[in-house]
Amino acid sequence: MAQKILLADDEVNFGYAMCEFLKMNGYDLTFVNDGKTAFEKYHIFHPDLLLFDVNMPEIDGFELAKLIRAVDKNIPIIFITSISDDSSVANGFEIGCSDYLKKPFGLRELLIRVQKCLSISTKDNDIYTLGTLNYSPEERCLFQQDGTTITLSFYENRLLQLLCQNFNQICKNGDLFINIWGDKDIDAKKSLEALASHLRKKLSDTLLVVENIRGVGYRLRKEEL
Repeated sequence: MAQKILLADDEVNFGYAMCEFLKMNGYDLTFVNDGKTAFEKYHIFHPDLLLFDVNMPEIDGFELAKLIRAVDKNIPIIFITSISDDSSVANGFEIGCSDYLKKPFGLRELLIRVQKCLSISTKDNDIYTLGTLNYSPEERCLFQQDGTTITLSFYENRLLQLLCQNFNQICKNGDLFINIWGDKDIDAKKSLEALASHLRKKLSDTLLVVENIRGVGYRLRKEEL
């Protein structure tokens, strides 16, 4: 399965060139030209890497990255920009970007940076070790020490992945809903409660607890023996 990249750049011609070049090299691309649309597509497309121009209408690249970092600490982000002063570069890395490409740059350099970021991301994030369990979001499975596996539905997997990315921290209800269902017109509270209940049943024979912080959100923690 091709790795997915969400590209957001308001320079349409250059953005299109990057998009087509990366497609030619085997990646699955979604290309948008403003930050607001990029944020919406992030929740629908479920990308493996984000490639954001800094200066965009609606929501700029820095603010967009902050919104995503609030719910996803691990997805690699590459900023592309003509802004080259040290303070802007420092700001990008403080927000949590993985790399920074200063315009003008060649498409070959872009490809190398993308490959590097995805390689690091794959090594770090394919498997979560949760006590005696190994969790693979890509396979939608939890592997137990005795060799048995717990298979998750698409939405159960998405919820567990978000909770793992923020292990022992509270994930707010609104952030979880948007990251799981996007802009679907369904009851957020009831949907989250039902999904968390299904996930708890899958984890009932483990030490993992999906805790409901009433009125705030959910947290994944390990139960003490």
